[in-house]
Amino acid sequence: MEIRPVTIRDAEAIAEIRRQDGVREGVLGLSSERVSVTENFLRSFGEKDRGFVAVENGEIVGFAVMIANKEECRAHSAALAVMVDRDFHQRGIGGRLLSRITECADCELAFHRLELLVLTDNEQAIKLYKRHGFEVEAKKHHAAVVRGRFVDEYLMGRLRAKEAAK
Repeated sequence: MEIRPVTIRDAEAIAEIRRQDGVREGVLGLSSERVSVTENFLRSFGEKDRGFVAVENGEIVGFAVMIANKEECRAHSAALAVMVDRDFHQRGIGGRLLSRITECADCELAFHRLELLVLTDNEQAIKLYKRHGFEVEAKKHHAAVVRGRFVDEYLMGRLRAKEAAK
């Protein structure tokens, strides 16, 4: 499997994954979401934003994104998200994507803080994030609506290891 930087040509495959049952709910996507939404999102990347795709046998099977905070007082931090094609869950792809994006955050961009949102019932993702140093910092009650019901989210954060002790 290859982990490589995302390109605009990857938008269709990423959009397809976002629309999948079993993925859509976790990323709060829409079954009707158009490819142009993903294309526009990728085109909007700023200087410190990064995205990576996981490719297996020429097929994109996962996507990780890191968006730098644009506010000056939060410029030391970024938000990230990871998603994996439902047919490739439980194969270590999310972990490889998360490792690559956190390495970029730590070594290339020197972000002090990373954060993400995850639905509280997504136990596999929560375990993955904890293995990579993220901690639950807060619970957002009724943060979203999935299949017609309110769901909660955790805000999880991670400080860069060598600076967390300061």
